[in-house]
Amino acid sequence: MVKVALRGLLAHKSRLFTTFLAVASGVAFIAGVLVLTDTMNRAFDDLFADVYRDTDAVVRSSESIASDFGGDVRGTLDAALLDEVRAVDGVAAADGSVDGFARIIDADGDPVGDPAMGAPTLGGNWTDIDALNPFVLSDGEPPSADDEIVIDRASADKTDYEVGDTVRVQTQTGVGEYTLAGIARFGTADSPGGSSFVLWTIDEAQKVIGQPGRYSSIGVEAEPGVSQDAVRDAVQEALTGGGVADVEVVTGAEITEESQSDIKEALSFVTRFFLVFALIALFVGSFVIYNSFSIIVAQRTREVALLRAIGARRRQVRRAVAVEAVVIGLLGAAIGFVLGLGVAVLLAKVLQVPEGTLAIMPMAVAVSVVAGVIVTVGSAIIPAWRASRVPPLAAMREAAVDTAGRSKVRMVAGLVTAALALVALTAGAFGSQIGTVGLGVLLLFVGIILLSPGLARPVSRALGTPVERLRGVAGRLARENAGRNPKRTSSTAQALMIGVGLVTFLLVLNSSIRASFDKALEEGFRGDFVVDSGTFGMLGMPPEVGEQIRELPDVDIVAPIRFSPAFVDGEEDAAVGTDPGIFELLDLDVVEGTAALAPGEVVVSEGTADSEGLAIGDPVAIDFLDDKRPEGAAREATVAGIYDAGPTGGIGSYVIGLDDFTAAVPTATDAQVFVQLADGVSVAEAEPAIEDVIDPFSTVEVQSVEEYKEAVGSQLDVFLALVSGLLALAVFIAILGIANTITLSVLERTRELGLLRAVGMRRRQLRASIRWESAIISLFGTVLGLAFGLIGGWAIIRSQRSEGFQVFEVPFVTLVFLAALAVVVGLGAALMPAWRAGRMDVLDAINTE
Repeated sequence: MVKVALRGLLAHKSRLFTTFLAVASGVAFIAGVLVLTDTMNRAFDDLFADVYRDTDAVVRSSESIASDFGGDVRGTLDAALLDEVRAVDGVAAADGSVDGFARIIDADGDPVGDPAMGAPTLGGNWTDIDALNPFVLSDGEPPSADDEIVIDRASADKTDYEVGDTVRVQTQTGVGEYTLAGIARFGTADSPGGSSFVLWTIDEAQKVIGQPGRYSSIGVEAEPGVSQDAVRDAVQEALTGGGVADVEVVTGAEITEESQSDIKEALSFVTRFFLVFALIALFVGSFVIYNSFSIIVAQRTREVALLRAIGARRRQVRRAVAVEAVVIGLLGAAIGFVLGLGVAVLLAKVLQVPEGTLAIMPMAVAVSVVAGVIVTVGSAIIPAWRASRVPPLAAMREAAVDTAGRSKVRMVAGLVTAALALVALTAGAFGSQIGTVGLGVLLLFVGIILLSPGLARPVSRALGTPVERLRGVAGRLARENAGRNPKRTSSTAQALMIGVGLVTFLLVLNSSIRASFDKALEEGFRGDFVVDSGTFGMLGMPPEVGEQIRELPDVDIVAPIRFSPAFVDGEEDAAVGTDPGIFELLDLDVVEGTAALAPGEVVVSEGTADSEGLAIGDPVAIDFLDDKRPEGAAREATVAGIYDAGPTGGIGSYVIGLDDFTAAVPTATDAQVFVQLADGVSVAEAEPAIEDVIDPFSTVEVQSVEEYKEAVGSQLDVFLALVSGLLALAVFIAILGIANTITLSVLERTRELGLLRAVGMRRRQLRASIRWESAIISLFGTVLGLAFGLIGGWAIIRSQRSEGFQVFEVPFVTLVFLAALAVVVGLGAALMPAWRAGRMDVLDAINTE
């Protein structure tokens, strides 16, 4: 039977070609994601191994707070500790380091890099201790004065800067001009992990990216013969014995492993994100594989029956089909893995991963191949089981009759499942229960799958009515053929339904979020401008920007907003510093107390007050990392007001005044500045003066309300474009399924098509009927997808009204375009099968068995 299976595979290889492509496409994406992840992990493993290659120990603050913007924010060290560390027995050398945000500005005034979407833009200090400096000069000299810098080779190449040029650099303190003293490589790489890097003298680095008299950490080189553990313990003991608190010492190996582990955890999100789409592609491919094997087995009914008649057992028939599936799965997975290497390169460019050799690990190969084989064999199980149940007498028949569309049990099950789905979706939507909505979406998907064979004939006929009127006899044949085999039509359409449904859901979500945001701004924002820092995370623009805008005569209210991680009553949290005017500008209702934000006062959100049991007059202890308030200064703030965060979520749980924030946070910066103009001043009149204020800061941007809406919406559009691009693979596989179904359907109906040609149908009419049959099937799948995406999208948006999603908006024009595109896709998928059908010889077709 194995020989029979292999010969059958060779005999029908053209029929299985698109099945092979479906397997290869799905596996290619999985392989690409796995190879990309392994490549990035290896690159960063090597990176951190180089960073701490000769570092034996690192002294750092033991205080850290998890940041909402990713990673931990850690405290700094008193620079006086450096001398104490150097004096420890076993320490050969030690030096302090400072790190922070820095962004190079090119000669055209544009900032280099994109820390929000790509690698970070960093700054640090140059050290003359080779063992503690991962950078190696490739041109020029180290910075010897505070007005000199060294930058990485990749940034120099990108900006065409050369030694001796004047380079502008933006930091948390503003924009400064420096002479480029040198260009350095990071070990053997042009930059550390694709990041841009600026290196100053230690004094200048402390001034512009850190704090004077403070280090981010202290690196230690041990004396020859002293182990990393020994020097760590010696330094820790010396500092602890000297009364130094909140300091920890780790070995170079420990911090290397910790850094590698942190980056792997961060990259795991990328892996999971892309693997979701890879699994969707494989899931869609399973429909194509199932449909292909179902059709081929049905077309080989007589062959299988004859095998059974000469003694083949059912198990042997199943095994023969399984062997075909295994061979296709292995070949498809092997080719898919090779294609996956190209996918990895493409994704690396999208994610701005530095170029390098791809890491091909055995686990990635194994997972890709096993996934392809399992999906292929799993999809072929039911057709194999059906083939084994064909009785010998079936050899007298030419084809089996498809009764799936008339199955009462399936229809009842589908109706019950769909009804339960609607109940769950309604309950979840109006009860703000996202989990219930998720259950409803799953039940809805299952219900559509069960109902689609029953819907195939009537819906196909309804969708095909315009085609019949437009194309006459050819259109009528297309309409009838689309509904002739409901199970086949529905199975083919289901693959397209998944891709279209997900795209529809994302389009609805995008439109609804944008409409909700626009509504919130229109109803809740009373200002005229938003000045955005254009940076990522908690670092923003220098406070002087807001101060200069406040001094403009055309401005009435200026409300900067700044964030910082903090310990609130001993728990990790975050605090917001702002001006009282923010409550008026954002229309935030103070339900109790006042929002004057006087020194020593805090305003909390209503949700936080309820969850923490806070009331007016209660004390709240707010401590910041590296809090610069003098010893003995009050760390407790009194709850002076409670505000309703509203549907937009407000500005934060704990809000304090700018004076308190500036007094406590050493490097306060503004993420945004909200501006309201004086009465009678127009936006056009005031904007030039504000533009003049921000002109020196390349990343800062002033936006009117409409521009701010568009900026936020464009960020959503970028994400939508990325996700839609990834889902395009699933749609492509679904198109392969349509092409495969039409091809096999043409082969199955060879005699019928020959007879039609014999009674006078022209080639053009025959080709048209096949193309429009494909278009009707595509449109059927699109209609199912639109229904699934619209219902699911409505339920998700409605359930999140309390989170600010106040508007459910359907992008009708886009969805109509999507439906029209489905018709075009269907027509395109059938071009080759229709061309072949039109070229077949009439007499040979009539004599086909």
